[in-house]
Amino acid sequence: MKIGMLRNEVEQGMDKHNKAGWQQRAVRAGVGLLASWIMTAGMVISGYSADSSVIESLSVTFKTTFGEQEEIPDPEISISGAGCNLGDIQFHTDYDRWKPGKKVRVEITVYADEGKLFPSSISRSKCKVKGADFVSAKALDDTTLQVKVDYRPATVLGNTSEAGWSSSRRRAVWKPVDYAPGYSLVLYGNDKVVKRMTVTGANSVNLTEYMNDVDKTYYYEVKAIPVTSDEKKYLKEGDFVTSSDQEFDADDWESWNSNSDNGSGGVSSTPGSSGKSSSGGPGVGAGDGGAIRGNNYILPDGSKGVNTWKKVSNQWYYFDPNGEMTKGWQNISGFWYYMNGDGQMQTGWVNPSGDSWYYLNENGNLCTGWVQPNLGEWYYLDSSGVMQRGWQQIDGKWYYLDASGRMQRGWVEVSGKRYYLNGDGSMAVNTTVDGWRLGADGAVQ
Repeated sequence: MKIGMLRNEVEQGMDKHNKAGWQQRAVRAGVGLLASWIMTAGMVISGYSADSSVIESLSVTFKTTFGEQEEIPDPEISISGAGCNLGDIQFHTDYDRWKPGKKVRVEITVYADEGKLFPSSISRSKCKVKGADFVSAKALDDTTLQVKVDYRPATVLGNTSEAGWSSSRRRAVWKPVDYAPGYSLVLYGNDKVVKRMTVTGANSVNLTEYMNDVDKTYYYEVKAIPVTSDEKKYLKEGDFVTSSDQEFDADDWESWNSNSDNGSGGVSSTPGSSGKSSSGGPGVGAGDGGAIRGNNYILPDGSKGVNTWKKVSNQWYYFDPNGEMTKGWQNISGFWYYMNGDGQMQTGWVNPSGDSWYYLNENGNLCTGWVQPNLGEWYYLDSSGVMQRGWQQIDGKWYYLDASGRMQRGWVEVSGKRYYLNGDGSMAVNTTVDGWRLGADGAVQ
Protein backbone atom coordinates (compact mmCIF):
# COMPACT_ATOMS: atom_id res chain seq x y z
CA MET A 1 0.00 0.00 0.00
CA LYS A 2 2.84 2.38 0.85
CA ILE A 3 4.49 1.51 -2.42
CA GLY A 4 1.28 2.33 -4.30
CA MET A 5 0.89 5.64 -2.52
CA LEU A 6 4.51 6.53 -3.29
CA ARG A 7 3.92 5.76 -7.01
CA ASN A 8 0.90 7.99 -7.05
CA GLU A 9 2.84 10.91 -5.52
CA VAL A 10 5.63 10.46 -8.03
CA GLU A 11 3.16 10.40 -10.96
CA GLN A 12 1.37 13.49 -9.64
CA GLY A 13 4.70 15.32 -9.30
CA MET A 14 5.64 14.40 -12.87
CA ASP A 15 2.23 15.62 -14.11
CA LYS A 16 2.74 19.01 -12.39
CA HIS A 17 6.23 19.30 -13.86
CA ASN A 18 5.00 18.44 -17.35
CA LYS A 19 2.10 20.88 -17.07
CA ALA A 20 4.37 23.71 -15.90
CA GLY A 21 6.74 23.04 -18.78
CA TRP A 22 3.93 23.12 -21.29
CA GLN A 23 2.71 26.42 -19.89
CA GLN A 24 6.18 27.93 -20.14
CA ARG A 25 6.54 26.72 -23.72
CA ALA A 26 3.12 28.14 -24.56
CA VAL A 27 4.07 31.53 -23.12
CA ARG A 28 7.33 31.53 -25.03
CA ALA A 29 5.49 30.65 -28.23
CA GLY A 30 2.92 33.43 -27.63
CA VAL A 31 5.63 36.01 -27.08
CA GLY A 32 7.29 34.91 -30.27
CA LEU A 33 4.08 35.18 -32.23
CA LEU A 34 3.37 38.65 -30.77
CA ALA A 35 6.86 39.86 -31.66
CA SER A 36 6.48 38.48 -35.16
CA TRP A 37 3.10 40.28 -35.59
CA ILE A 38 4.54 43.56 -34.31
CA MET A 39 7.45 43.32 -36.71
CA THR A 40 5.12 42.57 -39.60
CA ALA A 41 2.81 45.43 -38.66
CA GLY A 42 5.80 47.72 -38.35
CA MET A 43 6.90 46.87 -41.84
CA VAL A 44 3.41 47.57 -43.15
CA ILE A 45 3.23 50.93 -41.33
CA SER A 46 6.71 51.80 -42.48
CA GLY A 47 5.77 50.95 -46.04
CA TYR A 48 2.64 53.16 -45.81
CA SER A 49 4.67 56.13 -44.62
CA ALA A 50 7.13 55.76 -47.45
CA ASP A 51 4.28 55.75 -49.99
CA SER A 52 1.89 58.32 -48.41
CA SER A 53 -1.51 58.91 -49.99
CA VAL A 54 -1.64 62.55 -48.75
CA ILE A 55 -0.87 65.26 -51.34
CA GLU A 56 1.28 67.77 -49.50
CA SER A 57 2.36 70.15 -52.29
CA LEU A 58 1.51 71.36 -55.81
CA SER A 59 2.18 74.24 -58.21
CA VAL A 60 -0.25 76.50 -60.08
CA THR A 61 0.97 78.40 -63.15
CA PHE A 62 -0.72 81.31 -64.97
CA LYS A 63 0.83 81.90 -68.37
CA THR A 64 -0.15 85.04 -70.26
CA THR A 65 0.65 85.35 -73.95
CA PHE A 66 0.37 88.96 -75.08
CA GLY A 67 -1.78 89.24 -78.18
CA GLU A 68 -2.90 92.15 -80.31
CA GLN A 69 -2.81 95.72 -79.03
CA GLU A 70 -5.50 96.50 -76.43
CA GLU A 71 -6.58 92.82 -76.42
CA ILE A 72 -6.83 91.27 -72.96
CA PRO A 73 -6.14 87.53 -73.42
CA ASP A 74 -7.26 84.69 -71.15
CA PRO A 75 -4.39 83.18 -69.17
CA GLU A 76 -3.36 79.55 -69.64
CA ILE A 77 -3.70 77.80 -66.27
CA SER A 78 -1.91 74.56 -65.43
CA ILE A 79 -1.36 72.36 -62.36
CA SER A 80 1.71 70.31 -61.56
CA GLY A 81 2.08 67.91 -58.64
CA ALA A 82 2.01 64.19 -57.98
CA GLY A 83 -1.44 62.65 -57.62
CA CYS A 84 -3.71 65.54 -58.67
CA ASN A 85 -5.32 67.05 -61.76
CA LEU A 86 -6.93 70.32 -62.81
CA GLY A 87 -10.68 70.72 -62.48
CA ASP A 88 -13.03 73.69 -62.86
CA ILE A 89 -11.85 77.32 -63.08
CA GLN A 90 -14.09 80.20 -62.04
CA PHE A 91 -13.38 83.94 -62.47
CA HIS A 92 -15.27 86.21 -60.07
CA THR A 93 -15.26 89.15 -62.52
CA ASP A 94 -16.96 88.99 -65.91
CA TYR A 95 -14.45 89.10 -68.76
CA ASP A 96 -15.87 92.28 -70.29
CA ARG A 97 -15.05 94.09 -67.03
CA TRP A 98 -11.42 93.04 -66.88
CA LYS A 99 -8.87 95.86 -66.84
CA PRO A 100 -5.09 95.52 -67.13
CA GLY A 101 -3.50 95.38 -63.71
CA LYS A 102 -6.80 95.24 -61.81
CA LYS A 103 -6.97 92.07 -59.72
CA VAL A 104 -9.44 89.35 -60.66
CA ARG A 105 -10.21 86.67 -58.06
CA VAL A 106 -9.92 83.15 -59.49
CA GLU A 107 -11.10 79.89 -57.87
CA ILE A 108 -9.41 76.75 -59.16
CA THR A 109 -10.71 73.26 -58.33
CA VAL A 110 -8.08 70.51 -58.09
CA TYR A 111 -9.02 66.82 -57.87
CA ALA A 112 -6.96 64.08 -56.20
CA ASP A 113 -6.17 60.93 -58.18
CA GLU A 114 -7.58 57.61 -57.03
CA GLY A 115 -6.07 56.57 -53.71
CA LYS A 116 -4.86 60.10 -52.96
CA LEU A 117 -6.13 62.59 -50.37
CA PHE A 118 -5.78 66.32 -49.63
CA PRO A 119 -5.04 67.72 -46.14
CA SER A 120 -7.45 70.31 -44.75
CA SER A 121 -5.29 73.11 -46.18
CA ILE A 122 -1.99 73.70 -47.95
CA SER A 123 0.22 76.66 -47.08
CA ARG A 124 1.62 79.28 -49.43
CA SER A 125 5.06 77.67 -49.24
CA LYS A 126 3.67 74.29 -50.35
CA CYS A 127 1.23 75.65 -52.94
CA LYS A 128 3.47 77.55 -55.35
CA VAL A 129 1.70 80.06 -57.61
CA LYS A 130 3.42 81.62 -60.63
CA GLY A 131 1.94 84.49 -62.62
CA ALA A 132 -0.66 85.34 -59.96
CA ASP A 133 -0.91 86.02 -56.21
CA PHE A 134 -1.69 83.17 -53.78
CA VAL A 135 -4.72 83.71 -51.54
CA SER A 136 -5.59 80.30 -50.05
CA ALA A 137 -5.72 76.54 -50.70
CA LYS A 138 -8.37 74.64 -48.71
CA ALA A 139 -9.93 71.19 -49.06
CA LEU A 140 -13.63 71.03 -49.89
CA ASP A 141 -13.53 67.32 -49.09
CA ASP A 142 -10.90 64.56 -48.92
CA THR A 143 -10.37 64.50 -52.68
CA THR A 144 -11.16 68.10 -53.72
CA LEU A 145 -8.99 71.18 -53.15
CA GLN A 146 -10.00 74.78 -53.90
CA VAL A 147 -7.14 77.17 -54.67
CA LYS A 148 -7.88 80.91 -54.67
CA VAL A 149 -5.58 83.39 -56.38
CA ASP A 150 -5.64 87.00 -57.57
CA TYR A 151 -4.76 87.39 -61.25
CA ARG A 152 -3.95 90.67 -62.96
CA PRO A 153 -5.00 90.79 -66.65
CA ALA A 154 -2.36 91.94 -69.13
CA THR A 155 -2.38 93.71 -72.47
CA VAL A 156 -0.31 95.49 -75.09
CA LEU A 157 -0.98 99.22 -74.90
CA GLY A 158 -2.59 100.85 -77.91
CA ASN A 159 -1.39 103.80 -79.98
CA THR A 160 -2.50 107.40 -79.77
CA SER A 161 -4.96 108.28 -82.52
CA GLU A 162 -3.54 111.75 -83.02
CA ALA A 163 -0.27 113.55 -82.21
CA GLY A 164 0.02 117.28 -82.83
CA TRP A 165 0.73 120.67 -81.29
CA SER A 166 -1.10 123.20 -79.14
CA SER A 167 -1.85 126.72 -80.31
CA SER A 168 1.48 127.84 -78.83
CA ARG A 169 3.10 125.54 -81.43
CA ARG A 170 5.78 124.37 -79.01
CA ARG A 171 3.69 122.19 -76.70
CA ALA A 172 3.28 118.61 -77.88
CA VAL A 173 -0.29 117.33 -77.42
CA TRP A 174 -1.61 113.86 -78.23
CA LYS A 175 -4.78 111.94 -77.56
CA PRO A 176 -4.55 109.72 -74.47
CA VAL A 177 -4.23 105.93 -74.72
CA ASP A 178 -6.41 103.72 -72.52
CA TYR A 179 -4.62 102.31 -69.44
CA ALA A 180 -1.33 104.08 -70.30
CA PRO A 181 0.62 105.03 -67.13
CA GLY A 182 3.06 107.10 -69.17
CA TYR A 183 4.49 107.94 -72.56
CA SER A 184 7.91 107.84 -74.18
CA LEU A 185 8.53 110.91 -76.33
CA VAL A 186 11.41 111.64 -78.70
CA LEU A 187 11.77 115.15 -80.14
CA TYR A 188 13.53 115.51 -83.52
CA GLY A 189 15.00 118.55 -85.24
CA ASN A 190 15.82 118.03 -88.92
CA ASP A 191 15.46 114.27 -88.38
CA LYS A 192 18.05 114.20 -85.58
CA VAL A 193 17.21 113.40 -81.94
CA VAL A 194 17.01 116.56 -79.84
CA LYS A 195 15.51 115.18 -76.63
CA ARG A 196 14.20 111.92 -75.20
CA MET A 197 11.84 111.96 -72.22
CA THR A 198 9.20 110.06 -70.27
CA VAL A 199 5.91 111.85 -69.60
CA THR A 200 3.63 110.66 -66.78
CA GLY A 201 0.23 111.90 -65.62
CA ALA A 202 -0.41 113.95 -68.77
CA ASN A 203 -0.87 113.73 -72.52
CA SER A 204 1.04 116.90 -73.34
CA VAL A 205 4.44 118.45 -72.59
CA ASN A 206 6.05 121.83 -73.16
CA LEU A 207 9.05 121.50 -75.51
CA THR A 208 9.88 125.20 -75.72
CA GLU A 209 13.34 124.94 -74.14
CA TYR A 210 14.42 122.33 -76.71
CA MET A 211 13.00 124.02 -79.84
CA ASN A 212 15.42 126.92 -80.13
CA ASP A 213 16.62 126.80 -83.72
CA VAL A 214 14.49 128.68 -86.26
CA ASP A 215 16.15 126.86 -89.14
CA LYS A 216 15.05 123.41 -88.00
CA THR A 217 11.88 121.50 -88.72
CA TYR A 218 10.66 119.81 -85.53
CA TYR A 219 8.47 116.81 -84.95
CA TYR A 220 8.16 114.16 -82.26
CA GLU A 221 7.32 110.49 -81.84
CA VAL A 222 5.29 109.28 -78.89
CA LYS A 223 4.19 105.88 -77.62
CA ALA A 224 2.35 104.55 -74.55
CA ILE A 225 4.55 102.70 -72.05
CA PRO A 226 4.45 101.07 -68.61
CA VAL A 227 6.62 103.06 -66.20
CA THR A 228 7.22 101.05 -63.02
CA SER A 229 8.65 97.54 -62.76
CA ASP A 230 5.28 96.35 -61.45
CA GLU A 231 3.39 97.83 -64.43
CA LYS A 232 5.79 96.06 -66.79
CA LYS A 233 4.50 92.72 -65.47
CA TYR A 234 1.09 93.22 -67.10
CA LEU A 235 1.59 95.97 -69.70
CA LYS A 236 3.64 96.02 -72.89
CA GLU A 237 4.50 99.25 -74.65
CA GLY A 238 2.70 100.39 -77.77
CA ASP A 239 4.15 101.67 -81.04
CA PHE A 240 5.57 105.08 -81.82
CA VAL A 241 3.27 107.51 -83.61
CA THR A 242 4.81 110.45 -85.47
CA SER A 243 3.42 113.95 -85.01
CA SER A 244 2.89 116.56 -87.66
CA ASP A 245 5.87 118.77 -88.50
CA GLN A 246 6.38 122.15 -86.86
CA GLU A 247 8.26 124.84 -88.74
CA PHE A 248 9.01 128.40 -87.65
CA ASP A 249 10.01 131.62 -89.34
CA ALA A 250 11.78 134.77 -88.18
CA ASP A 251 8.50 136.45 -87.17
CA ASP A 252 7.68 133.53 -84.87
CA TRP A 253 11.07 133.73 -83.23
CA GLU A 254 10.88 137.51 -82.76
CA SER A 255 7.48 137.17 -81.14
CA TRP A 256 8.64 134.45 -78.75
CA ASN A 257 11.85 136.23 -77.90
CA SER A 258 9.92 139.35 -76.94
CA ASN A 259 8.14 137.20 -74.34
CA SER A 260 11.25 135.39 -73.09
CA ASP A 261 13.47 136.19 -70.12
CA ASN A 262 15.55 138.87 -71.85
CA GLY A 263 15.69 141.67 -69.30
CA SER A 264 12.11 142.76 -69.75
CA GLY A 265 11.08 139.75 -67.70
CA GLY A 266 9.36 137.89 -70.51
CA VAL A 267 6.03 139.58 -69.94
CA SER A 268 2.57 139.09 -71.41
CA SER A 269 0.52 142.16 -70.65
CA THR A 270 -2.92 140.71 -70.02
CA PRO A 271 -4.57 137.39 -69.25
CA GLY A 272 -7.03 135.65 -71.50
CA SER A 273 -6.51 135.09 -75.20
CA SER A 274 -4.81 137.79 -77.29
CA GLY A 275 -4.96 140.44 -74.60
CA LYS A 276 -8.67 140.12 -73.76
CA SER A 277 -10.33 140.91 -70.45
CA SER A 278 -8.71 139.57 -67.29
CA SER A 279 -11.98 138.02 -66.09
CA GLY A 280 -11.09 134.79 -67.84
CA GLY A 281 -7.89 134.27 -65.89
CA PRO A 282 -4.34 133.96 -67.24
CA GLY A 283 -3.75 133.27 -70.88
CA VAL A 284 -1.43 134.37 -73.68
CA GLY A 285 -0.89 138.08 -74.37
CA ALA A 286 1.60 140.48 -75.93
CA GLY A 287 4.71 141.92 -74.22
CA ASP A 288 4.62 145.50 -72.91
CA GLY A 289 8.28 146.02 -72.00
CA GLY A 290 7.63 146.18 -68.24
CA ALA A 291 9.31 144.22 -65.46
CA ILE A 292 8.87 143.21 -61.83
CA ARG A 293 10.64 145.47 -59.35
CA GLY A 294 10.25 144.21 -55.78
CA ASN A 295 6.52 143.61 -55.28
CA ASN A 296 5.46 145.89 -58.11
CA TYR A 297 5.23 145.70 -61.87
CA ILE A 298 6.87 148.73 -63.42
CA LEU A 299 5.93 149.79 -66.94
CA PRO A 300 8.38 151.50 -69.32
CA ASP A 301 6.95 154.93 -68.40
CA GLY A 302 7.66 154.28 -64.70
CA SER A 303 4.04 153.71 -63.67
CA LYS A 304 2.84 150.65 -61.78
CA GLY A 305 0.65 147.97 -63.26
CA VAL A 306 -2.59 147.78 -61.23
CA ASN A 307 -5.54 145.38 -61.27
CA THR A 308 -3.75 143.33 -63.88
CA TRP A 309 -2.24 139.97 -64.71
CA LYS A 310 1.37 139.86 -65.87
CA LYS A 311 3.31 136.89 -67.23
CA VAL A 312 6.99 136.96 -66.32
CA SER A 313 9.41 134.15 -67.21
CA ASN A 314 6.48 131.83 -67.95
CA GLN A 315 4.86 132.52 -64.55
CA TRP A 316 1.62 134.44 -63.96
CA TYR A 317 1.32 137.18 -61.30
CA TYR A 318 -1.56 139.45 -60.31
CA PHE A 319 -1.09 143.03 -59.08
CA ASP A 320 -3.83 144.55 -56.92
CA PRO A 321 -5.34 148.09 -57.08
CA ASN A 322 -2.26 149.44 -55.29
CA GLY A 323 0.08 147.72 -57.71
CA GLU A 324 1.20 145.20 -55.09
CA MET A 325 1.94 141.60 -56.06
CA THR A 326 -0.75 139.34 -54.56
CA LYS A 327 -0.07 136.15 -52.58
CA GLY A 328 -2.24 133.39 -51.11
CA TRP A 329 -5.90 132.96 -52.07
CA GLN A 330 -7.27 135.68 -54.35
CA ASN A 331 -10.76 136.19 -55.77
CA ILE A 332 -10.26 137.92 -59.10
CA SER A 333 -13.25 138.73 -61.30
CA GLY A 334 -15.30 136.02 -59.56
CA PHE A 335 -12.66 133.27 -59.85
CA TRP A 336 -10.50 131.93 -57.02
CA TYR A 337 -6.74 131.57 -57.57
CA TYR A 338 -3.86 130.64 -55.33
CA MET A 339 -0.51 132.46 -55.49
CA ASN A 340 2.50 130.96 -53.72
CA GLY A 341 4.96 132.87 -51.52
CA ASP A 342 6.66 134.29 -54.60
CA GLY A 343 3.37 135.52 -56.02
CA GLN A 344 3.27 132.90 -58.77
CA MET A 345 -0.14 131.56 -59.75
CA GLN A 346 -0.45 127.83 -59.05
CA THR A 347 -2.10 125.04 -61.03
CA GLY A 348 -2.87 121.40 -60.18
CA TRP A 349 -3.03 120.13 -56.61
CA VAL A 350 -2.24 122.54 -53.75
CA ASN A 351 -2.38 122.10 -49.97
CA PRO A 352 -1.71 125.54 -48.47
CA SER A 353 -2.82 124.74 -44.91
CA GLY A 354 -1.32 121.25 -44.80
CA ASP A 355 -4.63 119.51 -44.13
CA SER A 356 -6.88 120.24 -47.14
CA TRP A 357 -6.20 119.59 -50.82
CA TYR A 358 -7.54 121.78 -53.63
CA TYR A 359 -7.34 121.42 -57.41
CA LEU A 360 -6.67 124.34 -59.74
CA ASN A 361 -7.20 123.89 -63.48
CA GLU A 362 -4.70 124.89 -66.19
CA ASN A 363 -5.98 128.49 -66.01
CA GLY A 364 -5.46 128.56 -62.26
CA ASN A 365 -9.20 128.54 -61.42
CA LEU A 366 -10.26 126.71 -58.26
CA CYS A 367 -12.35 123.65 -59.18
CA THR A 368 -15.38 122.18 -57.42
CA GLY A 369 -17.35 118.98 -58.00
CA TRP A 370 -15.87 116.08 -59.96
CA VAL A 371 -12.41 116.49 -61.50
CA GLN A 372 -10.28 114.07 -63.54
CA PRO A 373 -6.61 115.21 -63.34
CA ASN A 374 -5.46 112.01 -65.08
CA LEU A 375 -7.32 109.62 -67.34
CA GLY A 376 -9.57 107.34 -65.28
CA GLU A 377 -8.76 109.04 -61.94
CA TRP A 378 -11.74 110.88 -60.46
CA TYR A 379 -11.82 113.06 -57.33
CA TYR A 380 -14.63 115.02 -55.71
CA LEU A 381 -14.24 118.55 -54.37
CA ASP A 382 -16.93 120.15 -52.20
CA SER A 383 -18.42 123.60 -52.76
CA SER A 384 -15.35 125.17 -51.10
CA GLY A 385 -13.01 123.20 -53.36
CA VAL A 386 -11.79 120.86 -50.62
CA MET A 387 -10.99 117.30 -51.77
CA GLN A 388 -13.21 114.71 -50.09
CA ARG A 389 -12.44 111.23 -48.72
CA GLY A 390 -14.45 108.21 -47.53
CA TRP A 391 -18.18 107.74 -48.24
CA GLN A 392 -19.84 110.65 -50.06
CA GLN A 393 -23.48 110.95 -51.14
CA ILE A 394 -23.57 112.92 -54.39
CA ASP A 395 -26.75 113.52 -56.40
CA GLY A 396 -28.52 110.74 -54.49
CA LYS A 397 -25.81 108.10 -55.03
CA TRP A 398 -23.10 106.86 -52.68
CA TYR A 399 -19.44 106.85 -53.71
CA TYR A 400 -16.32 105.75 -51.86
CA LEU A 401 -13.12 107.81 -52.10
CA ASP A 402 -9.94 106.27 -50.68
CA ALA A 403 -7.39 107.98 -48.41
CA SER A 404 -5.84 109.74 -51.41
CA GLY A 405 -9.29 110.99 -52.51
CA ARG A 406 -9.48 108.80 -55.61
CA MET A 407 -12.92 107.39 -56.48
CA GLN A 408 -13.02 103.60 -56.20
CA ARG A 409 -14.63 100.97 -58.45
CA GLY A 410 -15.31 97.26 -58.05
CA TRP A 411 -15.11 95.44 -54.73
CA VAL A 412 -14.02 97.37 -51.63
CA GLU A 413 -13.92 96.48 -47.94
CA VAL A 414 -14.79 99.28 -45.53
CA SER A 415 -15.03 98.84 -41.74
CA GLY A 416 -15.16 95.07 -42.12
CA LYS A 417 -17.98 95.07 -44.71
CA ARG A 418 -17.73 94.39 -48.45
CA TYR A 419 -19.36 96.63 -51.03
CA TYR A 420 -19.46 96.73 -54.82
CA LEU A 421 -19.03 100.01 -56.71
CA ASN A 422 -20.24 100.23 -60.30
CA GLY A 423 -18.16 101.39 -63.25
CA ASP A 424 -19.24 104.99 -62.61
CA GLY A 425 -18.21 104.61 -58.95
CA SER A 426 -21.75 104.53 -57.53
CA MET A 427 -22.52 101.90 -54.88
CA ALA A 428 -24.57 98.89 -56.04
CA VAL A 429 -27.66 98.12 -53.90
CA ASN A 430 -30.37 95.44 -53.80
CA THR A 431 -28.72 93.28 -56.44
CA THR A 432 -26.42 90.27 -56.89
CA VAL A 433 -22.84 90.71 -58.10
CA ASP A 434 -20.42 87.83 -58.72
CA GLY A 435 -22.77 85.56 -56.77
CA TRP A 436 -22.92 87.85 -53.72
CA ARG A 437 -26.19 89.38 -52.57
CA LEU A 438 -26.06 93.10 -51.74
CA GLY A 439 -28.64 94.70 -49.46
CA ALA A 440 -30.22 98.14 -49.40
CA ASP A 441 -27.14 99.49 -47.58
CA GLY A 442 -24.88 98.07 -50.29
CA ALA A 443 -23.13 95.62 -47.98
CA VAL A 444 -22.81 91.89 -48.70
CA GLN A 445 -25.58 90.06 -46.86
